[in-house]
Amino acid sequence: MTGASWTLVAVALWPVYRALPFVVLASVAITAGIAVTALASVLRWPSWGILLAAVAVFTIIGVPLAVPGRTVYGVLPEPAGLLELYAGVALGWRQLLTIELPVGSYQALLVPALVLLFVGPVITTVIALRTRRPALAAAIPALGFLLAIAVGRADAPLPLGNAAGLGVVLMLWMALLRRHRRTDALRAGGAANPLDARSAVLRGFASAVVLLLVAGIAGVAAATTIAPESERVVLRTLAERPFDPRDLPSPLAAYRAAFQPAEADAFVMRVSGIPDGARVRLATLDSYDGVVFAVGSDAVSAASGRFVRIPTERDVEASGARVDIEVELLESTGSWLPTVGVFRGVRFLGDDAADVRDRVRLNTTTGTAALIGGTTSGTAYVLDAVVADDSAPRLADAAPGSSAVPGISAVPDELRAWLDGVTLGVEGPGPRLDAALDAIREQGYISHGVDPDGPASRSGHSIDRIVELLTRRPMVGDAEQYSVLAALVARELGFPSRVVLGYGPVSASEVELRSDDLSAWIEVDLAGAGWTSVDVLPPEREIPPAEPQEPVPVSRPQNAVQPPVEVPPAPEEQAPPAIEPSERPDDDGVLAILLAIARIVGIILAIAALVAAPFVGVVAAKATRRRRRRRASDPTLRILGGWRELTDAAADHGVALPLGATRREVAGIIAQPQAAVLARVADRVDYAPEPPRPGEADRVWTAVDAVRAGLDAGTRRRDRWRAAVSTRSLRRYPGGSTSKRGRRAP
Repeated sequence: MTGASWTLVAVALWPVYRALPFVVLASVAITAGIAVTALASVLRWPSWGILLAAVAVFTIIGVPLAVPGRTVYGVLPEPAGLLELYAGVALGWRQLLTIELPVGSYQALLVPALVLLFVGPVITTVIALRTRRPALAAAIPALGFLLAIAVGRADAPLPLGNAAGLGVVLMLWMALLRRHRRTDALRAGGAANPLDARSAVLRGFASAVVLLLVAGIAGVAAATTIAPESERVVLRTLAERPFDPRDLPSPLAAYRAAFQPAEADAFVMRVSGIPDGARVRLATLDSYDGVVFAVGSDAVSAASGRFVRIPTERDVEASGARVDIEVELLESTGSWLPTVGVFRGVRFLGDDAADVRDRVRLNTTTGTAALIGGTTSGTAYVLDAVVADDSAPRLADAAPGSSAVPGISAVPDELRAWLDGVTLGVEGPGPRLDAALDAIREQGYISHGVDPDGPASRSGHSIDRIVELLTRRPMVGDAEQYSVLAALVARELGFPSRVVLGYGPVSASEVELRSDDLSAWIEVDLAGAGWTSVDVLPPEREIPPAEPQEPVPVSRPQNAVQPPVEVPPAPEEQAPPAIEPSERPDDDGVLAILLAIARIVGIILAIAALVAAPFVGVVAAKATRRRRRRRASDPTLRILGGWRELTDAAADHGVALPLGATRREVAGIIAQPQAAVLARVADRVDYAPEPPRPGEADRVWTAVDAVRAGLDAGTRRRDRWRAAVSTRSLRRYPGGSTSKRGRRAP
């Protein structure tokens, strides 16, 4: 049962790898894990013996199975292979979550599968054979199955049949275990007819199996019929992106730099084996915030902003010819790696090819590739790509596709007005898009703004630059502005669109691309055709003179009654300004610093006052109580109040006053010379019939102050502060009761 359950876990893990080495790994790992634990149980090895045996077997089989590229003759592990094996135990899971699936046997990414399919059977067998509760072993394959699903794809269908099969295996396991236990119990209890006992167990077992099968079939049918509305959330969707394009400036913003006179004639790259009419892609941009078109967006969670590691070769479903294209970079292209067509794989040339290959990141949504750390001059690689026929589409017959792109809310009213004007009388989204793009080509003129004698053409593609492009005549710009304008027009008409920065289409299989060959076009998602490249640049032609901007007259309404004419005073009668312009005081830096310091000090004092408020309240409450006792009108109450003040002070200083003790006993505990005298005076005025003698109350309070000073003598300042803010005397404490006659001091 252990082997069957973990085989089903391996089946659930198959979509992550989809390679023959994984099948070999799963078979050997599951068998080895069960064999090691079973042998240890037969030989009665201790727990530490099982651990050492498992580690030894894992080390022996680990490199040939999980890191086959680091072996000698395919069997003996190299030291580097052992290092990658044990590094993959801790780091392989994180790497597995940040790479596109399936991964095959790329690098050491088979190590997580080895850990799961070897350690899992070991733990399962140990629990089943060596613990008092073997039924808990069924939880281990279940957890392994959930982990296999969690590291998979979010868009893959749930393996419901596999889950039902695992449930059946685990329930059969539990039923067999229960059967053995019940049979042993009946035999131990001396059943009258062992055959009847066995038949009873078999009937219960058969009933459980039938109920399990019915429940499993019903669950699979329900889950298949009622599919979830959204994609599942797996660990891959929660993993942090290893490459964030939002940390980089938009490549379209630097478009004009390629046309500067010092850079325009420089060769950027050499491409060989590229089909005629293909395009070299640098970056695909689909997020617009009104300032720049970028890869991904801070405000929108878009799939175009997620770049992942890629295995040696990708499985792609695309029509076209599979070609190998050699690319040599003569100048750095920044963090963007030029690609052609649909990316399947890449093989770098040079001594550091493996290290450079590991830094490649790909966005599978847009086909944009990046190289962490950036490209350098001399970087050479061979692209494995699928290039489709990029013939010009017929937009007039097209309908919008259904691809998801980040929304764009920053569309100016001038664009809508221009679009309504050029598509007047045209019906349908396809014909309107075709008419709008034709209008851009007809009305537009190309200028990169680098010729001082040519017409002015501002760089940038923000909203105000697009508005200027639409409102000035003639319309002057370059691919930076026209591609953004076309993308916004397509979005406004309901077509998913994005801007592509790159080179092409090329007209030869071997070509050297210059800096000023850089261009930008748009890709539009068409129903039935997918993402289709569309050129929007106007033809190269002479730019006519700029048309004058006609001012718009503003007519102001006439007032019915003319305002009275104000006669200005004579120059000599005008009062001089209080401060002459030359006498205007400068900003006082010292005053600003002092104000800042005062503000900081005020904040600190306010915080300190807030913190000290409870302590100040305690001290104030004690002072109020002492003043009330000392100023009582009755001399007897003043004397008794002095005694209570003494016991309160002793309690605040931490003196333990026992419950029910007499005043003389309390005085002995306080251990101050005048405390005993005060106790006798308090007893006398409390119990004697004659009133206190004149001036006796004042002498009592003088003695109380002396006792308080004696309590403070010899203590640290911190202890005195603690006694001052202690709340013990403000609440009941042992020994704080009144006298028997009930006379209470205030």
